[in-house]
Amino acid sequence: MTTDLRVLRQPEWDTWYDNLVRAFGGVPESSEEREVMNALTEYDRFLGIWDGDQCVGTAGAFSFRVTVPGGTSVPAAGITMVSVAATHRRRGLLRSMMRRQLDDIRSWGEPLAVLTASEPVIYGRFGYGIATHQYNVEIDTTRVRLSVPPGTDDVRLRYAAPADVLDACEAVYARLVPGRPGMLARRPGWDRAMLLDPESERDGASPLQCVVAERDDEVVGYARYRIKQDGDHRGAGFTVRLDQLEALDPATHAALWRFLFEIDLTSTLHALGRPVDEAWQHMVSDIR
Repeated sequence: MTTDLRVLRQPEWDTWYDNLVRAFGGVPESSEEREVMNALTEYDRFLGIWDGDQCVGTAGAFSFRVTVPGGTSVPAAGITMVSVAATHRRRGLLRSMMRRQLDDIRSWGEPLAVLTASEPVIYGRFGYGIATHQYNVEIDTTRVRLSVPPGTDDVRLRYAAPADVLDACEAVYARLVPGRPGMLARRPGWDRAMLLDPESERDGASPLQCVVAERDDEVVGYARYRIKQDGDHRGAGFTVRLDQLEALDPATHAALWRFLFEIDLTSTLHALGRPVDEAWQHMVSDIR
């Protein structure tokens, strides 16, 4: 078997991406998802392995800047979309892509390569390891109370269509990046990815909703979330699924979490990928 490892070419993208989707279960994606991912693809940083006209391997490296301890930021390669076709396993394809990719990253002068691995056991052999932690949490909001800091009641909350306040929310995110190690500065175009909301990904929940926090007519925080009905519609059988929450100060942080805890007819709050040192944990009456 002879294969060709090469930098991705724009006319090859659909075939390349179809192989990636197949490797991750073959669940069809919306035209909007494909369009956004195509627009974000940095072709000179993406690799494909080809067996004739068939794509059998994929790997990419988005260009980011990541905040490191000390408050500075450095260039980083955001490793993504790594796959090998099931028909071509155990032939060294992954190793060849990873070696080429690491050589490229070094030549680009980027000191860090970061990823969130679907299969972490794979990547240790290439020098990757745990750099930080995050947590997923499910909260029974009927059993806990929040003690909020002074100033929380001075924060004004309002509903908004996610797209209508996108620029203001991205400005909040950008202000937070320098202060938290591990945060990634988003490149142009990534704001659109934050609003991707295909029905196939909702698992029966509502479309993406947004509430923004304001003080003195300035947006100082936001939360994007969905609501899912898990029980009898006549009672408190709804779950809040938090997608994103960012806040510039403790009072805003508290106001947004209190809002999520107190949405009518909901009894559960489910949040994924949250910082392990998040302050709401010190505001609840029962952390267990």
